[in-house]
Amino acid sequence: MDSVVVVIDMQTKLLNVMSDKNLVANSVKFLKIANELGLKIIATQQYKKGLGDSDEQILNLINSKIFDKLEFSAFNSIKDEILGYKSVILIGVEAHICVYQTALDLIKNGFSVTLIDECIGSRDPQNKVLAYLNLKEAKVKSIEMVAFELLQSATHPSFKAISNLIK
Repeated sequence: MDSVVVVIDMQTKLLNVMSDKNLVANSVKFLKIANELGLKIIATQQYKKGLGDSDEQILNLINSKIFDKLEFSAFNSIKDEILGYKSVILIGVEAHICVYQTALDLIKNGFSVTLIDECIGSRDPQNKVLAYLNLKEAKVKSIEMVAFELLQSATHPSFKAISNLIK
């Protein structure tokens, strides 16, 4: 696979104030799919001293490193870990700050960026819309779009397991 998943700042204190109350459940669903497909999943945490740990359900699905950061963009924290990948799938919060700035830096550095809509959050839904409008080079897709794009065929060994996760 030439894709890596980056989970941006899914910390409990931040998640508690997001407008989409299904954000964690949707993210868990996508991360289970990513694990089933063997994708590398890394995560970041913004100012852990003040904002605390990532959500436990999310943490349990991270299969690689977790990076603490102070910069809004995660790029400098994760750049060595994503070397060799062409595509980065982003989920996390907040859409218009850390997700947005990370996506911009990834695009500037030649990565293809996909945002999973149901797994991106903001306190104010309008900020999510504005982030998407300003990330013209990124692809915004649904969980199902990405899952079936990665599967490519019903003959894929993980097809049944992923179909069950999506239901």
